[in-house]
Amino acid sequence: MQASAVGQSAASGPAAELELIPQPREVRETAGAAFRVTRHTRIVVEKDFRRDFGGAQALQDEIARWTGWKLRIEFADHLPGGSDFIYLGNATNDRRLREALEASGLAMQQGFSPQGYAILAERRRIVVGGASEQGAFYGAQTLRQLLRPIGEATAQRVRNDKAGRSPEAVGDSHPKNFSYAQSDASRASANAYVGGLQCPGVAIRDWPAMKWRGASIDISRGPVPTLAFMEKQIRVLAGYKLNLYALYMEDVFKVKGNELFAPPDALSPDEITALVDYGKKYYVTILPELETFGHLHNVLRYDLYSNLAETPHGAVLTPTEPGTYDLLGKLIAQMAPLFPGPFFHIGADETSELGQGKTAQLIAKEGLGPVYLAHIAKLDSMLQPYHKQTMFWADIAEKFPQLLPTLPKDVIPVIWTYGVKPSYDADLQPFKNAGLQIFVSPGIGNWRKIYPDFDAGFMNVRNLTRDGQAYHAIGLLNTEWKDLGEALGGMDWPGLVFGAACGWQQGQSSIKQFENSYDWAFYRNQDHTFETILTKLAATDTLLDGVKMDATHVSYFWASPFSKLGVEEASTAAPVVQQFRVDAEQAWESLLDNGAKARLHASTLPDLIFAAQRLDTLGMKFEYTQEMNQLYWNAYMDMVNRQQAANDLYRISGVNGRMQDLREKVMQLRAMYARQWRTEYRSAWLGDVLVRYDALAGTLQDEISRMNEIQDGFSREGILPPPKEAGFFGHPPALSAP
Repeated sequence: MQASAVGQSAASGPAAELELIPQPREVRETAGAAFRVTRHTRIVVEKDFRRDFGGAQALQDEIARWTGWKLRIEFADHLPGGSDFIYLGNATNDRRLREALEASGLAMQQGFSPQGYAILAERRRIVVGGASEQGAFYGAQTLRQLLRPIGEATAQRVRNDKAGRSPEAVGDSHPKNFSYAQSDASRASANAYVGGLQCPGVAIRDWPAMKWRGASIDISRGPVPTLAFMEKQIRVLAGYKLNLYALYMEDVFKVKGNELFAPPDALSPDEITALVDYGKKYYVTILPELETFGHLHNVLRYDLYSNLAETPHGAVLTPTEPGTYDLLGKLIAQMAPLFPGPFFHIGADETSELGQGKTAQLIAKEGLGPVYLAHIAKLDSMLQPYHKQTMFWADIAEKFPQLLPTLPKDVIPVIWTYGVKPSYDADLQPFKNAGLQIFVSPGIGNWRKIYPDFDAGFMNVRNLTRDGQAYHAIGLLNTEWKDLGEALGGMDWPGLVFGAACGWQQGQSSIKQFENSYDWAFYRNQDHTFETILTKLAATDTLLDGVKMDATHVSYFWASPFSKLGVEEASTAAPVVQQFRVDAEQAWESLLDNGAKARLHASTLPDLIFAAQRLDTLGMKFEYTQEMNQLYWNAYMDMVNRQQAANDLYRISGVNGRMQDLREKVMQLRAMYARQWRTEYRSAWLGDVLVRYDALAGTLQDEISRMNEIQDGFSREGILPPPKEAGFFGHPPALSAP
């Protein structure tokens, strides 16, 4: 049983004013003065904590980022006396710590979540007590966000005076050509504030609404993250109290016996072990998501395994072949020991081919539901020797609510649904009725989009997590997907951080509060610059949704402007395209002007700059498709006015021509994309995306060459081919054929 909430609600009062992510359950302002960090402030850690306790290191780094001071970390038997220190301890072990917290109304009574913590910030000291070492780690993450610079304006003047420059001359603290891809640590001195830091006088008690708060990372649809990028995701998301990091895998792992279907840059056992060990430092469990039913085309396309396919070279394993379970048994035997956590996710979603091939007769006799659920039960029994609890995607099982009680009671359905609904009761109730533990799994809306559709994604994450808590879900597994293999991970942070916050916070989280807090909590920026930028980027999805398009679907970008489809898309987008481009360009310009405000996680900004430029190029393509069609029709309808017609053709293709503009933008984006890819992903799949840029640029160049021929022919003969023959399929309504 959790402690009763006696402080301010997380949606209002001091908690909201502090701009913390996640919002703590209970926050009280105290009457005392703020605690000021000095050069002599000590970080004191309970001696029973491990020597590399991540909470202390994170605090030390946070303070150094602002001040340049590397504070001393000490270890002690218990809460010390005196002043000018920050103490991190376990309140269940340290009697002095426990009594100090209880005296301030921050008791952690019996039954308090072991992941919970309390913070008491006073003028003389800051005390952080966890109900465990993990709880103290989470308290340290909240304290990092509580620390604020003192006298920022004064500190800026001091720096200006030392440099012999006026404030107006300095502008941002980084030059315009500053590389945001630098590590955050390398910018500490550039962002240092000589005024120091302070923490307001507060009393906080906090604990999670859900035991497990996870993110599922798709590493199987092309991009395979580097080990460094996955470690960064773990480290950053742990700062927002995420504790489960899942790797969605179809074929991207190297174990003995699968060298044939593993891609060249698949994860090795040593890399998985290194990632598991890294996660432990941040109290993050690494969860394997190994597809064991559907989504296995990358395996079944090889004839060595094709006899295990439901349909020839399909994507679904057949349960009718003994070799299916021989293969899965070998994979599980090698994979399960690499992941010491309590869960093993067997995938098993979207098995649409089941019953269309080898299982047709069996399903005709027994039914689809029993055959499907028998496979889940079989995999569950295969995992028992490894002491794993089986998780599986629930999209097929949910179609057979009457059969759910036949599943083993230890399996955990992961209920995923990405549409925005006011209530998900109908999705959750059947599993509750069956007496099964559940995870809920919303999505951030990044798949197949130039920029994630966060307006819809946030509502899906908020509402499904809220309802999952009401149905006593033991965890949240927030998903991102890389369908089509081209999404950059640096765009996903708002959705992943929001998911971590929703899993920690009780009930319905506030999207507005999250957005208002994001500048400070993620970028350590004290205004709302990045909130505005992210809002404008997300608005592009909403604008296209408003004209019945699929947000910023990447197919719109790749469509040729000289095709019927490209013209139709441009025509549909026409009512909103100007605002679409303005939003993208304002975001782009603000990122260039204000990048130096990101004192933390500035390395995420280049992906946003790329997104803004790509969105603007898409808008340009929509506009130019309309303009080029209009210009060609104008020329075609008025061929007798040869000079005007030639001018119209020249505006299509020539110096400053529309075609040349589009080719230039596509090639610029290609170079930017390749650079950003290499900061996050391994190299093998990069060519599969760059060839799309090359194809679009090639199409544009081919059309430039064809237009040159048309222009030459017109200058000689005064005749133009009909618009459709020239690749202009748009027919302006005011014009008719001669």
